Amino acid sequence: MGQIAKVNNIEIWWEDYGDKSNPSVLLIQGANATCMDWPDQLIEDLVKNDLHVVIFDNRDVGKSTWINGEPFFAKFAKFLPSGVSQKLVNYIFKAMVDSEGNLTLSDGSSAKYDLNDMAKDAIGLMDYLQIDKAHIVGASMGGMIAQIIALEYSDRALTLIPIMSSPGMGDPNLPGMTVEFTEKMKQFFLLNMQGEFKEANVVLFRGLSGSRFSFDEAKFRLEMERGMTHGNNPYAGHGEATGASPYRKERLHEIKTPTLVIHGSEDPILPVEHGLTLAENIPNAKKYIMEGVGHEMPEQMHSEIISEMLNLFNQSST
Repeated sequence: MGQIAKVNNIEIWWEDYGDKSNPSVLLIQGANATCMDWPDQLIEDLVKNDLHVVIFDNRDVGKSTWINGEPFFAKFAKFLPSGVSQKLVNYIFKAMVDSEGNLTLSDGSSAKYDLNDMAKDAIGLMDYLQIDKAHIVGASMGGMIAQIIALEYSDRALTLIPIMSSPGMGDPNLPGMTVEFTEKMKQFFLLNMQGEFKEANVVLFRGLSGSRFSFDEAKFRLEMERGMTHGNNPYAGHGEATGASPYRKERLHEIKTPTLVIHGSEDPILPVEHGLTLAENIPNAKKYIMEGVGHEMPEQMHSEIISEMLNLFNQSST
């Protein structure tokens, strides 16, 4: 049913599965996502393969400590006519996204924490659970946190698996968001401002899907309900934390942990070049590119993803 751990001066909600005497897998979710977004089947299959799985809510989401709340402009925007709200969203995006689709997040001045703080949360949870080493798996922003663990706490990582992730923001040589997805993001922001959080997520995740598998809206809505009930904070400061964190490309060569990079070839928010940069700069890293897949982990590819993960885990024990 989950428990609370007091670590790094905050509360982190966590849950674990499987035999604690087995090697542990720490799953770290992405921006604004709760640990409920990890597929049940993924957890079950890892446990079936004699692994101990730990999931947790990052700070600012779910049942962990929330640092950020609804800003004034969001409260004010609910009372604006839709046309005015749309103009406000367009104005915000001009400041947030450059002509190449690159997110120009904050310079760190407005961030209340960064990804290093979030990596400390994860390590603090491992300490609390008396886990000396673990396989570190992170999705999107979680993959960025996982990289920091491999860099700053290398003795705690058995393996590293960044999924649909990036070495960080601010590299002009890496492509930004697609034009189509930028428009979806504008819709997402507008719906969030209007308090239509569920509809906003439907728009966002439809836009994140690749062409290989059709977006199943009915199934998504059912699964989304669990995460919403668990604790949805649409105003989490994860974007600011990402923008406030140093770009890691020049340090990736320091990572000696066995690594597998997983990425979709049609990722519209962190295009595949972000994943390839990780694979090319982390020594001996393996890569698994999911053709026709966006910023997602399709259930149709679940068995292949698990197989790739297990191959890496087994490599670390030989």
